[in-house]
Amino acid sequence: MKRQLLTLSTAALVFALFNGCIEKELPIPQRLPNEINLVEANVGVDYETQLFYSLQSNQIESSCAQRDWCVALRAASGGTQLMVNSGRAMKTHRTGSSALNAAIDLDSIEWEVMDPAGANADDPQINHLALNQLTLVDLGLDKNNEPLGTVRIGLLAIEAEHWLLHVADNEGNNVDTLAVPMLDGCEWHQVSLIDRTPRQIEPPSQSWEICITQYMELLDGEIPYLVVGILTPTDRVRVFETSGADWDEWKINNWDGLEFSSDWNAIGFDWKTFNLGTSSYTIDLDKLYCIQTAEGREFMMRMLDFYDANGNTGNVTFEVLER
Repeated sequence: MKRQLLTLSTAALVFALFNGCIEKELPIPQRLPNEINLVEANVGVDYETQLFYSLQSNQIESSCAQRDWCVALRAASGGTQLMVNSGRAMKTHRTGSSALNAAIDLDSIEWEVMDPAGANADDPQINHLALNQLTLVDLGLDKNNEPLGTVRIGLLAIEAEHWLLHVADNEGNNVDTLAVPMLDGCEWHQVSLIDRTPRQIEPPSQSWEICITQYMELLDGEIPYLVVGILTPTDRVRVFETSGADWDEWKINNWDGLEFSSDWNAIGFDWKTFNLGTSSYTIDLDKLYCIQTAEGREFMMRMLDFYDANGNTGNVTFEVLER
């Protein structure tokens, strides 16, 4: 079978880091059905790059540095949902207070880590931003693993074309009001709470399916731990995982009876295992991921490697085939 190679080069990564999150469309030959595409997506040895990849067009649609955004907003049933950039070990605390400048003892509060399985847009209880209620945001760590501090946010209003977001420092001072645009075609709308500016990171939702990134997983369901993996934080995508499957058989068998998952971390990070004895990662080559999109397209994915040619981690290599 014909194999095609997609590589985000070091030069492209440097360009992405110093020029923000702009669309990167790499020249990829047109793909024919049942061709296997070999993809290399490099998030860097420090895991500081996020990549938004399109299975449909076989290309990186956009890339950014972890430091470029903090939170994202999404219209949801009954209001607005909040997503944090968990790749920086961020967390939140919803105070329930309508006083946006209320006195808060940070040492006495319980922080919430975002569930890596994601947030159902129809569930107002999951990471929901209530109007005029104070939420504290721990900005997590910078690239040197130093704490970035805490800010306060509050949703002031939901207008026809934007959200009005209150942002203040840890004490409730140095207040700014940000208008976060609701851009057509985008599911999530990102904001930098460090620069205090809207910054659309995510490309239009129909143009990509998977995000290759560092993120916060909950080991054993409760222990926060930074990992590198693949997320599907869009309502357009569902995933079924199987093991020991024959690639050629699954190209033609019936998928109708499979139980597909809408969890963001359905692919996740555990296709690789760290061996303490050799201090290296090994890949579970038996795992196969079946991916369906809302448009009815079906893809198969198999993970192959986590190293580049020089032995550096952060080079996520996988095969993709559209049925």
